[in-house]
Amino acid sequence: MSIVFKARGSSSFGLLLIRLAVGIMFLVAGAHKAVDVESFITYVKSLNVLPQNMAFIFGFILPFAEIFFGALYIIGIFTPLTSLALSIMIVSFLTTSAGIQSAETYSIPVFAYHLVMLACTLTTMFGGAGVISFDAFFDRKKAKKETKKDSEQEIEKIPEPANPPPDIKDANFTDVSGSGQ
Repeated sequence: MSIVFKARGSSSFGLLLIRLAVGIMFLVAGAHKAVDVESFITYVKSLNVLPQNMAFIFGFILPFAEIFFGALYIIGIFTPLTSLALSIMIVSFLTTSAGIQSAETYSIPVFAYHLVMLACTLTTMFGGAGVISFDAFFDRKKAKKETKKDSEQEIEKIPEPANPPPDIKDANFTDVSGSGQ
């Protein structure tokens, strides 16, 4: 029954799947926009959410930011910062796509996809990238260095054994309190 009720275990594989799915979505979306940047800039200007100059800057930078952060997210490096950047992008998508309806009648609304992606990026922002990531690789290297440094400090803290003075070795110990007689 452990396959049905799995409350414990490693979540690293699940985090890898989240990073792969969301990262690939950002890579593909960014590449699609980067192929024809001019038409994407025109689209961003047509939304009338930002002033024209800001819309131009946002429309030009966004495709390349999606590609860059999507790639970082897939390989799992700087995951908390990457997740934060992706979450900010997704929140901006949520605000601009609030009134957009899907083409099909019975399909899931567009904002629902953004909410799911936001939940995924927030999960990795607070939960980490998992063991299958560059973050874990660099963290292991850092932990090994700290462990080695701590063990060297522990060795330095161990005092040398105290040797009694040579005249005490042959001394005759007697009860000096006077109550032993």
